[in-house]
Amino acid sequence: MRIETKLKAGRYLVKASLNYVDGRIFIKFPFNRILLAEVKAMKGAKWHGFEEPPRKVWSVIDCPRNQFQLDYLQKKNPYEPYDRDLVDVATERPLYDHQKLMKAHALTRHYCIFACEMGTGKTLAAIEVMEHAGLQDHEAWYVGPKSGIRAVNLELDKWQSRVRPRMFTYRGLVTHMRSYSGTAPRLVIFDESSKIKTPTSQRSQAAMHLADAIRAEHGEDGYVILMSGTPAPKTPVDWWNQAEVACPGFLKEGQVNKFKKSLCIIEERQSITGGVYPHIVAWLDDENKCAICGQYETHERHWVTGDHGFVKSKNEVERLYRRLKGLALVLFKKDCLDLPEKQYKIIRVKATPSIIRTAKLIAKTSRRAIEALTLCRELSDGFQYTEEAIGTEQCPVCHGIGEAMVKIPKDDIDPMKPLDVNSDDFIEKKMMCDTCGGSGEVRKFARSTDDVTSPKDDVLLEIMDEHEDVGRLIVWGGFTATIDRLVDIATKHGWTVLRIDGRGYYGVGADGNTLDANELLIAMDASHPRRKELEEEYPKLCVIGNAQAGGYALTLTASPTEVFYSNSFNGEARMQAEDRFHRAGMDTNRGATIIDLILLPTDQLVLDNLMKKKRLQDLSMGELNAALSDDKELINVR
Repeated sequence: MRIETKLKAGRYLVKASLNYVDGRIFIKFPFNRILLAEVKAMKGAKWHGFEEPPRKVWSVIDCPRNQFQLDYLQKKNPYEPYDRDLVDVATERPLYDHQKLMKAHALTRHYCIFACEMGTGKTLAAIEVMEHAGLQDHEAWYVGPKSGIRAVNLELDKWQSRVRPRMFTYRGLVTHMRSYSGTAPRLVIFDESSKIKTPTSQRSQAAMHLADAIRAEHGEDGYVILMSGTPAPKTPVDWWNQAEVACPGFLKEGQVNKFKKSLCIIEERQSITGGVYPHIVAWLDDENKCAICGQYETHERHWVTGDHGFVKSKNEVERLYRRLKGLALVLFKKDCLDLPEKQYKIIRVKATPSIIRTAKLIAKTSRRAIEALTLCRELSDGFQYTEEAIGTEQCPVCHGIGEAMVKIPKDDIDPMKPLDVNSDDFIEKKMMCDTCGGSGEVRKFARSTDDVTSPKDDVLLEIMDEHEDVGRLIVWGGFTATIDRLVDIATKHGWTVLRIDGRGYYGVGADGNTLDANELLIAMDASHPRRKELEEEYPKLCVIGNAQAGGYALTLTASPTEVFYSNSFNGEARMQAEDRFHRAGMDTNRGATIIDLILLPTDQLVLDNLMKKKRLQDLSMGELNAALSDDKELINVR
């Protein structure tokens, strides 16, 4: 099928032809730099001028995202559904105004993102959307992390939801989609949608396949809703695939790497193996940075070395907030709820001479920086992992044969040439296995924990004593062994513990007896109807967990304090965990205090890294953007 049309190139329209052949769209137009850039940004863009025979034409994949962009270039305005006024909604439940806004956003857009801070009540808004849409149980699917499913089930019971969606973890969705051949549901909710931020992961592909099926089968009657309080936990690039699942083509860049290049300055650097890799020089998050090198105007590259003149950049990270307008509803608690600000407190714990000597020895004897960092983090938490040989097992490389196929160079390698073991310069040869030394067996190790104690323990016990009158506390740790130590400390001092880590949810009484984890979760929800009853049953209750396992979806508003005994480098887990107790239902008089215990410099290093990640996400969500009052500037910003 061939279509003669005009495509938008800046302020002008350029004559063009679109030819749909074998799953591709061939686009022919007179040379125009602006239009050429638009075509290059599309998915699967290809120039056919170097083929045999050469054809002076570009082609792109025939898919919904490219059709969306071509509609925009033809001035058909595919963004129109995202510019509509929100529908009026009514509710029988006592919703906050911002929850009514979420409900209206979903019922108007149908395919959208709730980028709403943790604690703003996304789950209740989602329940309202399912009921308002008149869905049957089998027509609604909920996909989320394991902890999220547990929390949402409790919320469904709490609010007596008339719709009980089919529940999947992201791993469960991947397994289910491999064999599922029925009708697509009318609605799917992807909770903690940052889990599908990577386009190549299996769960992201399963989510994309499901969302495409809903669009194809149900059209405007379908719903794809992504929800996350931390949509970009590592970098602003994390937005791309989530926007793609919600609405393919809403962001004009057809590949995540093209999107990444629009947000930062990248240069090719030589790797230690001889190849090259893209290195992020600087994020374009400040218009006072140079668009060429990413440095500020006062940097020596602009006035000493004279590499280049200073070229003012655009704040592309902040502009991303405007580009997502209509698709993503961004809400912050400070704008929605009358809650006290979170108070951050750092307690610097004095290290003992023994701890200092051990830390210096680790730094001196470790072969790699990452090894020293990990060992020092363990030391700060009062333990050291050790590997103990417990026998032998089959070599995983040669599978017990004692020999393995190895690629070796035919001739001497040119040190200036990038190393590529898959090139014709290398041949495969069977040689003795380096891993097992030809024996076919390797030693088998079991990990054990050596307790070295930590001065942070005494500080934690003081905090627990201070919270005995409240009877509720939250403590996060960075390692499994940390969680085990903290549970032991808490139970020995008379606290009931809800332990949350990669092994699951476990309730432990001060006497060591196993308790119902769901009951303890309810006891940590200050607004639950059974809260008073459970206060008497569990007068002192402490949630102790790993933020990566328990930092999502839970409501722990009964505690006025969170203690980060230690952190990992996972920025999303930290940001999510911080808001487990800072939400509607909390005791506004007691406030919300977050305490970090710092013993060694490595503790501060990890915390600083987490704060940098939080700043980038806040910028992409528009928190650092002053009031954007002129709506005309925000429409169709691609």
